[in-house]
Amino acid sequence: MRRRLSILGALCVAALASPLVTAAPSPASPAPVAAAASAAPDPVSALTIGRDAYQYGFPLLESLRVRAEMTSVRCPDERGNAPLNSFSNARRFADATARTVVAPNTDTLYSIAHLDLGGGPVVLRHPDMGRRYYSFAMLDPYTNVIAIPGAREDGGGAGSVQVRWSRRPGPAGGPTYDRVVTSRYRYVWVIGRTLASGRADQRRAHQLMTRYTLTDVDGRRRTFADDCRPGRPERHPTPTTGAAFVRRLNAALTRIPPPQRDEPLLARLAAYGIGPGLSPDEAGLDPVTQESLFRAISTAASLLPREVQARALRGALTHDGWFDPPPRIGRYGTDYELRAQIASAGLGANTRIEATYPVGVTDGTGVPYVGTNDYRLILAADDLPPVRYFWSLTMYDADGYLVPNAGDRYSIGPSHPGLREQPDGSVVVVMSRTRPSDPTVNWLPSPPGQFRLNLRLYGPRPAALDGRWTPPPVQDLGPHLG
Repeated sequence: MRRRLSILGALCVAALASPLVTAAPSPASPAPVAAAASAAPDPVSALTIGRDAYQYGFPLLESLRVRAEMTSVRCPDERGNAPLNSFSNARRFADATARTVVAPNTDTLYSIAHLDLGGGPVVLRHPDMGRRYYSFAMLDPYTNVIAIPGAREDGGGAGSVQVRWSRRPGPAGGPTYDRVVTSRYRYVWVIGRTLASGRADQRRAHQLMTRYTLTDVDGRRRTFADDCRPGRPERHPTPTTGAAFVRRLNAALTRIPPPQRDEPLLARLAAYGIGPGLSPDEAGLDPVTQESLFRAISTAASLLPREVQARALRGALTHDGWFDPPPRIGRYGTDYELRAQIASAGLGANTRIEATYPVGVTDGTGVPYVGTNDYRLILAADDLPPVRYFWSLTMYDADGYLVPNAGDRYSIGPSHPGLREQPDGSVVVVMSRTRPSDPTVNWLPSPPGQFRLNLRLYGPRPAALDGRWTPPPVQDLGPHLG
C-alpha cells in the first residue's frame, strides 16, 4: 500500500517538485505539439516526457491491475473479487479493519464485476428496487465513466441493461432491453452501489443484490460449485520504476488502443519509444536521455500521492476548509493530470451528477485537523446538503482509513441510524476523541493524529453542483479536555 504523507508535508514536497510539473498539451494547440513531436529527444525534454507518460499511463495500468487482481479468484467472494462476468456482492459495510481501498464507503454495499465483451454482449438485470437508491457505474479501462444505469436515470423498477462492445454488438433481433450501453472497449468495470442502513437493512439490501444477474443474450450465466472457495487474489502491482512502467504501458496501449483524442500527446511520447508497439530501446535514445526518461517516471510515481494532497489543500484554503472535486471527474477528456490524481486517490470515482464528494481538509481558519483538538460542524436546518437521495459525513484518519472505535460508528447522515437533530431541525456534529457529554449532538470519534472528513452527496441538486451551496466551515473548539 502506497504510503501517504501528512498534508503539510505533501505541500512542501510538491512545491519543491514544481519545476517538473507541466500541463498536458491541449489538442487545440497543434503547432506546439507538432514541434515537440519533431524535436530530437534530449535529456532535459525527457524529464517532461517522463512525467507526462506516467501521468497518462498510470490510470490505465491501475485499472488493469485491479481487474487482474479481482478476477484471479476461483469464485465470487464478498470483498469485491469475482471471476469475469460475475458479481461479488458485499454483505456488510467496511469497518476499521478494512485496508483494501482508501476511504471506504459506509453508506452503500458494493457489487463489483469485470466484464469481458469479447464473447458477445452481457446482460445485467436487477429486481424492482422500490425507493432504495442503487446504481451501476460502468467504467472503461481509461477510468472514464461510460454509463450509470440506476435510480437516477432509470427509476426504481426492475430493469435490464445490455452492455455490448462496439466491435462485437451481438446478433440482430432477439430480446429487447430497457437500455443498451455500447462500449468502445472490450473490457468494462461495473461498480454497483446499493443504499443500506443498519445491520437488518444491510441484510435486506443484500437479498436484493443476490438477484443482480449477468448473463449472455441467451440467458446463460456463470455458475460455481456450492463448496467453491475463492482463494486469495493474486497481486499485480503497477510498476513504479521507469523501464518496467514503460514496458507495461506499451503492452497495455497495444492491447487496448487509446482514443483518438490522445493522439497529440502520444505523438510527443512516441519519439521516446512510448506508445503501442514501441520501445525506448528501439527509439535511438542515447543512454543519458533514456536514463533521464526513466528517472522522471520514477519521480512522478513517488510524487503523485503528494500532488493529490497538495491540490486538495490548495482548494480547501479557498473554500472554508473543503476541497470540492473538479467538474470533469469521471469524464476526463484530455485532463490527464486530474485523471491520474483521481486514480491515485479514488479509483473508480462517479461523475459529479451522480455523486459529489467534498473533502474536509482543514478547519474554517485553514489549519489541518488534529486529534488533540475537538471540532464542531453545524448544518443548519435550512442549509442541509441538497440531495435527491442521501448525504453522509465520514471520518477518516490521515491515511484515509476508518477510525477504530468501540461503537463502530464511522459516518452520520439520514440513512445512518441514530441521527440526532436539534429542536430547530439543524444537525450538529462533534469530532473528538471521546463521546461528548451533550446528548443532542452527533459524534464522530477522531484518531490521535491528523484526520480528514468526507461529505458524500448522492443525487446532488443543482445548488451543490454550481457552487450556490457549499459545506459550512468546521469550528475548532480547542484542545481536547476528555
